[in-house]
Amino acid sequence: MDNADSLSLRWVKGYTTQKVLFVNNNTICYVCGNFLVFVDVDTRQEKVLQCETGSIGVFTTNSAKSIVAFAEQRLKPFINLYSFPELTKTSVLKDGAELEYTLLEFSYSDFYFATFSSLPEFNLTIWNWKTNVRLCSESLLGMKPTILSFNPMNQLQLCLANEECLLLWNIERCDDLHLLKRIDVELPAEDGSQAFLDDVGIGPDSSALTYYGPKMLISAQAGLVGNMANTFVPQELQKTLIKPVSVCWTSNSDLYVGCKTGHLLLVDADLQRTVVLDTPSGEQLSPGSFRNASSKIMMSVHPELKQCEVNTLALNKKGLYTAGLNGILYCIKMTPHKVEIEECLSAGSPIRNIEFSVDYESLLVATEEGSIHIYKPSKPNKMTTILDIHSGDYVSAALLGTGKQYCVSARILGAVQVWSVADGKLISTLILPVKITVMASCPSSNYVALGTETGHVYFINLAKVETPHLVYQLHLHKMPIQCLAYDHGGQYLMAGCSDGHMFIVNAKPSKQFKVIGYTEIKSEIMECSLAFHMSKKIVNCLILACQAGDDKSYGATQLIRLDLAGDLISGSSTSVDHRGMMNDVAIWKQHCQTELPLTSAVLNTDQHVYGYCTLTRTIYKYKITRGLSSDTFNLITQAKVEGHQLGPGFLYLSANQQCLASVARDGFIQLRDANNLGLHFETQCHSYRLGGVKSITLSLDCRTVLTTGVQDGTIVCNTERFDPAGSERNKAVLDYNRSMTSMLDQSCVAEDKALIVLEQQRESMKDKLDVATDISYLSPGTSTHSTGTYSTPSISRSKSYQKLDDSRFPESTWLETKMAEAVEKDNRKHMDAKAKLKQGIKKLRTTIKRMMLENESVPEIERLEHHEFNLDLKEQKRLHLEGKEKVAKVRETIEMENLANQYLREVIKKECWDNMAVKGRTLEAFFSGLAVSNFPMRERSTDELELLKKIMQQRTIELIDLKARKDIVETPPKKEEKEDEEAEDEESKEEESAALKGSLTCQYGVINDHLYKQIELHTKDEKINQIILLQDVIYNIKTAFNKEFDATYKQKEVEMARVKDRTVRIMEIMQQLDMDEEVWLPTMSNKELPEREFEVQDSEVAAERYLTPEQKRKMEEEYKAEQLRLLAAKADNWRERALKDMMGGVLETKKSDILKMEIPVPYFMDKPEYEWTEEQVKQAKEYAIKEQELNEEKDKYRKTLESELKKLQSSIAESRSNFDDIMNKLFEKKVRTEMIIYQEELKICNLVFSLRIEEEIRYRDAQLNYILEEQKDFMAVKSQMTQNVKVMVDRFRESYDDLVAEDRLLDRGFRREFSDVSAGMVDQLYKLYKRRPKVQTQRIQVATANPFEDQSQLVKDSHASFLTAMVDLDSLDFKPENLDPAVWNRFCESRRKKIESEHQVKQKAATLAEMQMFLQRRMEEDENNAQIINNLIQELNNSLREIKSQFQLNLMVQLVLKQGQVEVMNSDFIPDYSNSIFLHKGVVEDLNSTIQLLGEKKVASMVERKDFRKKIVQVEWECQKMLMQMDDLHNKIRDILKLKISKQAQMYLREANYESQINAYIMGMERSVQGQEKFHSKVLKKKQDAIKELEKQIAQLKQEMNGIDRHLKEQHISVSERQNIQEMTTPDESEEDSHNRFRDLMQRNRLMELSRSQAEDIVILRNELERQRMKSFPILVETEQYPYI
Repeated sequence: MDNADSLSLRWVKGYTTQKVLFVNNNTICYVCGNFLVFVDVDTRQEKVLQCETGSIGVFTTNSAKSIVAFAEQRLKPFINLYSFPELTKTSVLKDGAELEYTLLEFSYSDFYFATFSSLPEFNLTIWNWKTNVRLCSESLLGMKPTILSFNPMNQLQLCLANEECLLLWNIERCDDLHLLKRIDVELPAEDGSQAFLDDVGIGPDSSALTYYGPKMLISAQAGLVGNMANTFVPQELQKTLIKPVSVCWTSNSDLYVGCKTGHLLLVDADLQRTVVLDTPSGEQLSPGSFRNASSKIMMSVHPELKQCEVNTLALNKKGLYTAGLNGILYCIKMTPHKVEIEECLSAGSPIRNIEFSVDYESLLVATEEGSIHIYKPSKPNKMTTILDIHSGDYVSAALLGTGKQYCVSARILGAVQVWSVADGKLISTLILPVKITVMASCPSSNYVALGTETGHVYFINLAKVETPHLVYQLHLHKMPIQCLAYDHGGQYLMAGCSDGHMFIVNAKPSKQFKVIGYTEIKSEIMECSLAFHMSKKIVNCLILACQAGDDKSYGATQLIRLDLAGDLISGSSTSVDHRGMMNDVAIWKQHCQTELPLTSAVLNTDQHVYGYCTLTRTIYKYKITRGLSSDTFNLITQAKVEGHQLGPGFLYLSANQQCLASVARDGFIQLRDANNLGLHFETQCHSYRLGGVKSITLSLDCRTVLTTGVQDGTIVCNTERFDPAGSERNKAVLDYNRSMTSMLDQSCVAEDKALIVLEQQRESMKDKLDVATDISYLSPGTSTHSTGTYSTPSISRSKSYQKLDDSRFPESTWLETKMAEAVEKDNRKHMDAKAKLKQGIKKLRTTIKRMMLENESVPEIERLEHHEFNLDLKEQKRLHLEGKEKVAKVRETIEMENLANQYLREVIKKECWDNMAVKGRTLEAFFSGLAVSNFPMRERSTDELELLKKIMQQRTIELIDLKARKDIVETPPKKEEKEDEEAEDEESKEEESAALKGSLTCQYGVINDHLYKQIELHTKDEKINQIILLQDVIYNIKTAFNKEFDATYKQKEVEMARVKDRTVRIMEIMQQLDMDEEVWLPTMSNKELPEREFEVQDSEVAAERYLTPEQKRKMEEEYKAEQLRLLAAKADNWRERALKDMMGGVLETKKSDILKMEIPVPYFMDKPEYEWTEEQVKQAKEYAIKEQELNEEKDKYRKTLESELKKLQSSIAESRSNFDDIMNKLFEKKVRTEMIIYQEELKICNLVFSLRIEEEIRYRDAQLNYILEEQKDFMAVKSQMTQNVKVMVDRFRESYDDLVAEDRLLDRGFRREFSDVSAGMVDQLYKLYKRRPKVQTQRIQVATANPFEDQSQLVKDSHASFLTAMVDLDSLDFKPENLDPAVWNRFCESRRKKIESEHQVKQKAATLAEMQMFLQRRMEEDENNAQIINNLIQELNNSLREIKSQFQLNLMVQLVLKQGQVEVMNSDFIPDYSNSIFLHKGVVEDLNSTIQLLGEKKVASMVERKDFRKKIVQVEWECQKMLMQMDDLHNKIRDILKLKISKQAQMYLREANYESQINAYIMGMERSVQGQEKFHSKVLKKKQDAIKELEKQIAQLKQEMNGIDRHLKEQHISVSERQNIQEMTTPDESEEDSHNRFRDLMQRNRLMELSRSQAEDIVILRNELERQRMKSFPILVETEQYPYI
């Protein structure tokens, strides 16, 4: 690897996904990929800081100290702190997280720094960033906060919040020990009300029914123990909380909170009280909406705030600034009386964040769409745009033309931007309303081509980079454009679609971007590489395509090679067919299959292929060789090197074929020698966490490298620094660059003119189209918009928005146009043949129509179906198959639905019918309408029976044991045998009634002696046994009723059989009597015979029955057999014919046929009687007699039938009535049975409820024990911490005491240190020793907008300023006279030591006080924890135990009372008997009579009291009136006594003409002032004369003093001589005498000083006494209080 070549960063552009922040007053900072970009607000100059590890996470700034901090994105990331503008690393914070940091924040003062880490710790950590020390941390598992902010007024308080909670943290410190204390802020629900109730009561439905048990927590009712029990909230009580998204501190340490739902809150950080200032609805809830009286949520809604967005907040002295998704900046000015809203600016896009500078003069406004603005509240009408580069991911970036001056980038959302290569300045922006997929820049002309998802290719004219325009567009295909590639000569543009169509376009604007043709790859195109032969003007193309079996994520295995000669531009007919498809032979199309999948493949001019394999992470160099056939080629591996760590990787070959660049998802760029694949250098430009590098472009001289990221929205421009040793390679590169540049520059000049012509043509076409559109399509009142470009004002560049062709004109693709042209050409070529075919088809259609008409007239057996006339057998077969497929799908769907229904039916049948030992059915009465159902019952399992047997045996033993214990303990007295028997009978009756009390089971006859008495059910086992026994009682009751039901059911069956027999006879009689009446026939309904529900009758099926072919064949056979049988029956049968002729068809005549008998009428009866013969007359008489006899027989038989009919009908009616009576009795018994069952089930419910309460008490007990253990563990930890703090405080106090002692020693040792100086001088030095400079605090008037500082800032001098003031005291000006300078210097050093000692003592004292406060808080916390533990123990031992014992003893007993004996108010569904007493009726009656008597007496007494009370009230009123008058008089006397009357007041009261007196007094004062002035001038003149005299005297005295000084020196000499003589002549005094004399002198001096100070104090006190006396003059002595006061 050659390390001499490297890349240097030139510039970085992009927009961050994080916030934009101030670094100082004039510089903003934001993250751009792997870089931090600093922009000067005034000069727009930029600085870039690159992350050393290549990946930047979260960042923050301290604008007061110009510090920026960011976290790395890697395992165990560091936090790097840099100072600005030096960009030097000041600190590195380590070991704070395992994976990543999510939040960083500086404190406003001091050196605190807060961080929050994500998985796995979720730690909130406080650091000292100056010393790189971690102070404290707190774990918040599972929390993902989005907000972290320090309190500007209190550096020891911060806020941490996310969309679920809001937390306040206080930092408490004890010397070097720091501790985080958490405060939870209660958030309201979205409607502004309280979110949660306290965890008490029995749930939301507690008021639905009367509740008699103890009230337990909801967590205990849910059966929860542990941490979940503390946070459990039932779903019906849960409310949606508001979601904080922004916070802002106030100068009062309150907190504004902006919420996602539009709420604005004000949180009191001290009281933890939340005030709702704004809701989305703007409505204020009533106080009754808050269910808890102690709630810390208040409502103070201002409807004016409804319009404001609160997604981001910032505070200024002018008000609270808010912004959000609507892109408008608001200023909220709140006063106690009103709220004002001001719209400051409109950014035009959603605002991401706002922030004030350090001096609070500038407001930073950052939007989501890539613009940054500066707004100054002092200049409200002015807004400065700092940055406007748009946001979003880049498609790619490319150098414009030869790449000398400009480069072009395109974003996915349609933004095309032109940048300066030299400094990265944004020149212009063009917005297209399309989604761009790929971009390519033409080297031979100043334009770029853009591919879109709709298959369009747009050509943008950049000849004038300040005003880009769309000059041409091609709609090649319906599929998205996957790749666009130009050859380095700028001749061809290759456009590949996702479906495998590769289009070849003439890249010359002078040729109007003519599409030469296309070729089909039949695979998805992944990449296209072009190699340009400068000498031959030939372009080789290599296409990488993904086949059907390839995994696209790992690459493709198919390579297609094309050769594009120069004659293709002319569009010769031999190379392209009439459909636009290229001839494979003409373009020399060859295929190759690679062994390994490649994600990228590039081709050079030497027939070499470079490929990148992601699977092996290797770069291969292949040599192209001939294949087995002319349309194939082979690859031979010549070299391979290791590539990038992360894939997929992509390759880029420079224009001079010398440099091979590779990029991948790891974010690194590798530049290699294309010949030997040697690595020149490797550098990281983008982060692998954001997808790495997406595209790379090299300039012609390989000095400029342009890259874009996949997801970081960043474009990076680097400059390559070549090694001077590689001059030969550099020379070759420069020569190629020179020759290529000259060729391309010539082409650019000509082609740019063509671009201008195309632009003019497009504009003229647009103008014509606009006119036509206005005339043809615009309706009245519709406004028009220009289809050209329109601009919005900008400060430093132009931004244009380009509209595309109107979608009302449907545009066909180039491929569709070519296909249509080919079809039209074929139609013209084969026009005659098509006409003949159409004529033949027409004749054939006429013939078929005629045949169909003839088919309708032929017999049915010869008639053909319509589908048989269909000559298109393939279409007929296809339709038939489609029909079968649809039928099969429908049949399958129906079968699956039927199968599901069958399964459901079987499950229901099994559960509700098959498993029932007694099937449920209903018995209906005949006519009363009653219906009685039995009790469906399951068969009891063996386990249930065994358990019942076990309980009954246990109960039998208990009863025997109880009886034996009674016989032993309770010995009854001796009585007579008869009395004993009666007592035993009574006891047995009482026991029986007690066992069955609460229900009427005994009346039903079901008695279970094993049941417990209701007042004996205390334990859990007894209640469970009682439940099982009661269930057995219910089972027996139901069984007994079912037996009676079955007997009634059988009786109904018998009755129905009888009725049916009688009904048959009735129908026969009615038939004989020719009566047409409806006869009632009893039947069983489906409720009585539920088995019929499982059978489906044919009449119930409405649809036609589906028959299989076999069923159809069987039915046809049966039908034929039946027809044969009927034919055989119709044959001649002489037996039946003889019977019919001779005996009328019957063998004997029945009596019932008499009504049908008729006597044949003689044939002559139709003739007149006069024509009859005698024989005929005789026959007529016989006929009349027979007819009369027959009629008599008929009448007799008819009466017999009628009487029988009446008897049958009455019998049926009687049977029905009797059965209905039986049904009435059965119905009444069913009602009584259900009542008894309900009574027993109510007992079971009460027992189950009591068991549930016991479980709740048990869970509550377990939860309290769990909390107690947690509190004990917590108490142990806290106690240990308190002990450690005590030890720390004691140690620190000892050190403090030592320091104080040392300071005192310094004071005491002062005189000893200066013992060589005279006593008077020592006293004078000691005074100077104690003297300190007075450094007064100055109040400087500062006009600032900072809301966290006063208008007059208090500037406090530090210890350094104090020492500076001490320098003045150390000067020789303060040195006492006659003091040696060496002693003065020693004195100054001693005084400085004393000052330093005092400063240390003060610091230690402050630290000690803070530590003592910390210890005091810990001790208070220990006391609180101890109190909590005591409360828990008390609740466990007293409250819960009392509840448990009370619940076990205070049993709920069920009683059956008659109507009228209950006097309890039953307002609820179930009356509340908690305060009721069970009494005898007589007691109540006696009490009522007594109450009535006493009531009469009370009324009489009340009347008497009323009259007497009137008098008392009157007397009290008069007494009160007099007392009040007396108080008023006392107050007046007191005021008069204490009134101070001045002389002026006395004069005002005494003089009648007060104003004239005042005027006279003023005039007198003025005269006196004039006189005093004259007197003052005279005195002043005298004083001046006196001064002159004094000056003369001073001069004389100086002369005398000089003489005295000379005389003094002579006297000193004489004194010295005499002293020497005295020392020689007199003996030495003892040292003790000297000390005594010295002590006396010192004592005398002290006494003199004491007397002098006392005299001064006496004078001061005397003066003060006189002043006080004069102040209170005149003195009015307060008189003594009157005796009656």
